[in-house]
This record gives sequence, structure tokens and C-alpha cells, in this order.
Amino acid sequence: MGTELSKTYQLRTTDFDRYGRMKASAVLDVCQDLAGLQAEEMNIGAAEMEARGVFWAVIRMKYEVVAHPQMHDDVVARTWPHDPSRFSFLRDYSLKSTNGDLLVKATSEWVMMDAKTRKFASVKDNYDGPMDFSPDRAFDKKPRRVRDFDAAGLAPYRVVPAYSDVDVNGHVNNTRYATYVMNAIDPGEQGEIRTFQIDYRLEVQEGEPLDIYYVRDGGTITAKGVAVEGPHAGATMFLCKIEAAL
Repeated sequence: MGTELSKTYQLRTTDFDRYGRMKASAVLDVCQDLAGLQAEEMNIGAAEMEARGVFWAVIRMKYEVVAHPQMHDDVVARTWPHDPSRFSFLRDYSLKSTNGDLLVKATSEWVMMDAKTRKFASVKDNYDGPMDFSPDRAFDKKPRRVRDFDAAGLAPYRVVPAYSDVDVNGHVNNTRYATYVMNAIDPGEQGEIRTFQIDYRLEVQEGEPLDIYYVRDGGTITAKGVAVEGPHAGATMFLCKIEAAL
């Protein structure tokens, strides 16, 4: 079976939008929580990494909705890591009903960063956890990078990350980006997510404004967050691609 962790979560009212669909941020939140719990079991959790002067950061997350979870349902979430490369660590997830039916499958890519320089650190040099990795894959192929696009002439949706958006690593938590995007595109009753991918490029800090732009091509929505000011002014901080049923 390899190293893995399963945990049952009861979905809350706040995990769903006005149309009864599980929010993208809620899916990411369950995955993040489970990954953190397993990292602690593997002795590579936040406290252990802080002692080494490094921390984990997710750079890519993708999920696909196979069947829709329902409000207040119990879901069995499972996560399992894959053999790390020098600079990244792949981790997969599944959310299933208590009957074993697959609801959501997801994959993520994590890197290790130096807490002081905020630059990539070697995973191989800092990982000394279990090596019995599962060969199971949530997706047959590793997700491709989301392509950037020209936002000239597009009206932005501006957000200013605040205190509650920041996590223990001192930057905007990965789940908050999904909230920014969904608020910007406002998908409506027919905008049912089938797949959701977000690529994190640069750290976003509290108080640094972001302009969210998006384009539509049929059922495909591509969005990005651009820094308005500060050291990364004008840079694309993250990209997101959504396949939706419109």
C-alpha cells in the first residue's frame, strides 16, 4: 500500500456555495489539512521543518469532481506522497463517500523553501522520512503548467489580502487564492466546476494588492493574479484554470 493517511471529515455548511456546490477553497482546505497531518506523522511537519530553517510550500494543485459531495455528508479523505525529486514532492488525494464512491480526486506538487532567503531548498537534503511510496496515481499524467495570457484591455477584480488570509508560513494561504478567483469570475448557478487547477508562482503577502484577470473560452476559464505594487509589481503571482459546465 505504501505510506498513506485516511481521515473522515464531516462537510460543513460553509464548505458550500449558494447553489449547494462544494467550494474550491473547501476542497483545497481538506487536502491541505490532511497533508499537514500526514507530514507530522512522517516527522516532516511544520515544527520539524522550522527547526531546520525550511518550510513546505505548494506550487501546483489540481482536482477533478467525479461526483458532487453533499452538505453535511461524511467524506473519507485519503492522501499519499510520491518519491521526492531534488526540488519537489508530489502528493495525491481522493475524497470518497462512506460507501466508497469516488467524489473528488486531486494531485499537488510541493517544494521546500528556505525560511530566511525564501528560495528553494533541496528536498533530498532535508527529507529523511519513510520511503515506502505508493505507486497509485490520482491522474495518469502530471498536470501541465497553466499558460499565462495577455490581460490588456481587461477590467481587473482587485483584492487586498488581509490578516485572516495569512498562514503560519507568513504568506497568503493557498486556499485563499481559490476564493479570490471564484469571487472574481462569479460563476453563477450554471458554473459548475469539473476541474480546477492553480499554479502558485510567487508568495503573496498581507496588504499587497492583487488584480485578478480572467478570460473565457467556452467552458474553460483561465485566471491570474497580478501584483499591483511592491517588489513584484506587474508580475503574475498565480495562474488558475477551470473547466466548468456552463
